[in-house]
This record gives sequence, C-alpha cells and structure tokens, in this order.
Amino acid sequence: VEVPVPMTQEHHIHVPTVMQHERTQHFHVEEFVDIPIEQHVEEIVQVPVVQHVERIVHNPVDLMVEVPRPVIIEKTVEVPKIQIEEKTIKVPKITNFVVDTIVQDQI
Repeated sequence: VEVPVPMTQEHHIHVPTVMQHERTQHFHVEEFVDIPIEQHVEEIVQVPVVQHVERIVHNPVDLMVEVPRPVIIEKTVEVPKIQIEEKTIKVPKITNFVVDTIVQDQI
C-alpha cells in the first residue's frame, strides 16, 4: 500500500510589516492682512471765491533823458543915471505974524 507523502510547496506570502513614520500635522492658520481699499467718501467742501483786485506796482526803470543845459546869456542894459538937481529958493523970513479974527454973533 502506498502512502502518499505530502509534498512541500513554496508559497510566497506577503506579510505586511509595521513601520514607524512621523506623522505630518496640518495646521490651519488664518492671517489677516490690511489691504487698502479705495473708498469714495462724499464731503461738502466750501470753495473760496476768487476776488480779482487790481494793484498798481511801481517798477523803477533806469531811463536816460537828455536835459538841455541852461545857457547863461549876458545882456547889458543901460539905465539912465539919476541926477539930482538942486535949486536954491529964497523964502522971505517972517518977522511979524498977524492973525485976523472975525467974530460973528448968531442969534
């Protein structure tokens, strides 16, 4: 009688191995950044009224002007010479002084 002999067969079995890995952690960080946003704000502004004022401003300027030199003219004018005439008049000398008086009566 023949007894069957068990046959050994090779089988490759993949056996998982446990390996230690570092665990990666995810952190969620919120970051607020100030971004300037253009804003339109309406504002009532008083505009000053422009007033036109005329002013006279003296602007000195050098100006060459010919001025005639005064000319001295000499003239000789003959003036008649004043002559004093002397006359001797003989006046009689009064020695007696007689006064006539008239008296009138009034009524």
